[in-house]
Parts: sequence; structure tokens; C-alpha cells
Amino acid sequence: MSRFENAFEKRPLTKEELEQVKKRLLERKKKLLNEIADILEKEAKEEYQELIETIREEGDIASAELQESTILALAEMRAKEVEQIDAAIERIDNGEYGICIDCGDWITPARLEALPYALRCKECQERIEKLGEA
Repeated sequence: MSRFENAFEKRPLTKEELEQVKKRLLERKKKLLNEIADILEKEAKEEYQELIETIREEGDIASAELQESTILALAEMRAKEVEQIDAAIERIDNGEYGICIDCGDWITPARLEALPYALRCKECQERIEKLGEA
């Protein structure tokens, strides 16, 4: 069940709801930054050692490059989410959080709870996806 009252009604979030969202975003950001550091520090180091051995033993550079690109893609995905979180926090601080960037209407609290860095209301997002522009 949603933590927000009237979760499916298009309306601005209350001050308390905004504080909850900001707290969740900051917690998620911290977790993502730790994951990125772990990927680059631990897993990447281990994989690079494995890549070096693969290249030396098998001469398989293509396999080595694929493994490397997978690791970097994982870190990049998390970095992109951190950017989205930062933008959402900025919108909260500027009083613009929860306003659809396309139609200017409020995004429902339920959508913001599911995707706290959503830029568009459900209707506008669906329209963009149908047009293949998302």
C-alpha cells in the first residue's frame, strides 16, 4: 500500500511526503555510489586479472573486451541513476518536483513513489514511448 494519501490523485506532494522522497533518494544515491565503488574497486580488479590471464592463455581479446564492457556498463547504469537522483533532489529543492515536464500537470504520488525521479506523468510518458522518443 502506498505511503502517500490519495496516491492516484494528481496533486503536489505535502512537505512531509517531499521529505520522505528526498530521504529515499539520498539513501538510494548512497547505495548506488557504494555499488559503483565496489564494481570499480573489487569486481573490476578481479575481472581485469582474469582478462589478462584469458588474453595470455587463449589470445581471446574479443572475450576479454566483452567482459570489460559488461563491467563498465554496469557501473555506467548506476552512475546514470545517480544523475537522475541528483536532478530529482534539485527539483525538490527548487519546488518543481512532481510537475510533468511535458504537460505541466502534477505527477501522481503513486508514480513518484514507484519512480521517484520521474520527469513525466504516466500519460505523457506513455505517449513518448509510443512515439519511440524515450
